[in-house]
Amino acid sequence: MLEWKWWGIHFCISLWFPAAVIAMLTFDETTLAAQCLLASFVHEGGHFLAMAAAGDRPACLCFGVFGMRVERRSDSSLGYGRAALVSVAGPVANLLCCVVLWLWGSTEAAFIHGVLATFHLLPVLSLDGGEALYSLCCLVSTEHRAHTVMLIVSAVVLFPLSALGFYVLLQTGYNFSLLLLAVYLIALLIFKEKH
Repeated sequence: MLEWKWWGIHFCISLWFPAAVIAMLTFDETTLAAQCLLASFVHEGGHFLAMAAAGDRPACLCFGVFGMRVERRSDSSLGYGRAALVSVAGPVANLLCCVVLWLWGSTEAAFIHGVLATFHLLPVLSLDGGEALYSLCCLVSTEHRAHTVMLIVSAVVLFPLSALGFYVLLQTGYNFSLLLLAVYLIALLIFKEKH
C-alpha cells in the first residue's frame, strides 16, 4: 500500500487499485469500465467538495480494489445536518452528471451515473443514503437509538433486495449481480458492526 500525507490529508492507494483499473480497461472492449471509473471519481469528488464547502478537511482519501472513498475525521466539527449534506453530496453529483449527460445525448454514461446515485441513496448504513438518514435521526434522537433504527431500516431494505436478487437468479439462471450486491452490502454492514 502506498501512503502519504499532503495538506494534512492521508492518501492511501492499495496496490490492487491500479491492478484492478488496468485489468478493467484492458479487458473491456467498450468504454463501460472507464465510464464507471469516472462516475466513481465524480461521486467521491462530490463528497470532497461538500466537505471543503462545509469547512471540514477529510481525514483520508483511499483507493482500494472495491473503489474509492473519502473518510471524515473522527474529530470532525460538522453537525448532523451538515454531515447529512456531505453524505448525499456524492449521489447528488452523480445525479447532476446524469441529467447533463442525458441532455447531451450520452445515455449510457447518464445511466451509469443514475444507477450509481440510486444505489448509494439506498437507506443502508454502509451507503450514503443510510449515513445521511442516520445523521438526520441523530438530530431528533440519541446516537444509540438512531443507530438501532438504521439497523432495522437496513434490514428492511436488504431482505427484499436479497430475495429479489435470488428471484432474478432463478429466473435467468445466470444473472447473480443483484444477489451478489445484496450479499456484499450485508457483509459490509456486519463488518462495520464488528468494528
